[in-house]
Amino acid sequence: MGSILAGGLQSVASVVVVFLVLVTIHEFGHFIVAKKAGVLVPKFAIGFGPPIFRWGKGETEYSLRIFPLGGFVQLAGDLPQDSFFRVGEALTVRVDEHHEVTELGDEGDVSDGVTGTLVSVDTERSYTIALDTGEGVREFAIARRAFLINGKERIALAPPDRQMARKSLLARMLITLAGPLMNVVLTIVLFAIVIGSIGIAASPPQVATVLPGSPAFAAGMRSGDVIEAINGKAINNWMQLVAVIEGHPLDRLAVTVDRKQLQQTLYVTPRKRKDGVGFVGITPTVTHGAIPAISGGFQQTVAYTQLIYNSFGQLFTHKNAFVKDSAGPVKIVAIISQQAQLGLLNLMNLTALLSLNLAILNLLPIPPLDGSRMLFLTVELIRGRRIDPRKEYLVHAIGFVLIIALTVFRTYLDVTQLF
Repeated sequence: MGSILAGGLQSVASVVVVFLVLVTIHEFGHFIVAKKAGVLVPKFAIGFGPPIFRWGKGETEYSLRIFPLGGFVQLAGDLPQDSFFRVGEALTVRVDEHHEVTELGDEGDVSDGVTGTLVSVDTERSYTIALDTGEGVREFAIARRAFLINGKERIALAPPDRQMARKSLLARMLITLAGPLMNVVLTIVLFAIVIGSIGIAASPPQVATVLPGSPAFAAGMRSGDVIEAINGKAINNWMQLVAVIEGHPLDRLAVTVDRKQLQQTLYVTPRKRKDGVGFVGITPTVTHGAIPAISGGFQQTVAYTQLIYNSFGQLFTHKNAFVKDSAGPVKIVAIISQQAQLGLLNLMNLTALLSLNLAILNLLPIPPLDGSRMLFLTVELIRGRRIDPRKEYLVHAIGFVLIIALTVFRTYLDVTQLF
């Protein structure tokens, strides 16, 4: 009973850690590039919904929220800050010794301040606010470090030069792309760690062992042979070799090998396995080291990227592919739990694949994903002026609702298929 409970807790911990790593690294990409570009970042959140806990550091509030399926970085001025206020509402402002506003909010949230009715506010140009205090209209400059107070929330306000909308088109594109790119970097790093731990097949492929009684043994292949070509076509790596052999069961192949610097041609006929693919009975020589591991991590990322794009295409071209072949939160959690039980390297390999999937998914032009934001920025580049940010926000809000609905539907399918 104790071992079952421990295994269950380990699986839950693995799932939580994987989701936290994937989301945090993605949002950190947006966050760090935005900060480098001079954009104020009021909020950095992992998850959605009510916060489990939160803490403030500098201008940013960091929070971990109850639903861990995603996260967000709030960029000041991405939506005009004027929309935080409503002309005619009662407002209290606290001013410093320079008569600049440092805090704004309801009278119950801001003490020792000036209370009045909001007449006007401009956070995009003059960065001022005007209140009717009953003794006339008073205009205040807003301090560069000012906060909107709403209960326990402190939302940092940004002066015009620190707002997302005021940054160059290139800066905004880099901020948008930074999240997916960080997931790609994580993928390469994790693949490199896995490859560095278990080794990577030498290129060009070299035979480590030959199974006695196998087609390769019968053809005269021996340990140490370097395979250079098959049927006259150059073989550069082990994956390419495997693809050729598995694709030609029962076909006689002319294999060119280098044995102690002497070139020979061996004729091998792959045996056909029960699953229909070819088999010759050899294992690769593996190498270790940082450079082969990084190179292998990059190559594996490129190979899986092509595979994932092909899989996305099949979702739209193959009937019932979304129902049968895709995976939602429940199925992904089940897969993570299974891989965690098989060991750390298996879990890291799966995390790398999930990170790459997250990067590619986010680059699709679907609101409110990063690909949709890039589409709006591309339209801005073509037309020479920005689309109304309120309209863009509305499109992303509608897209968010649709994605949540799709996630719920996919979760339902996961439950019905698993149970």
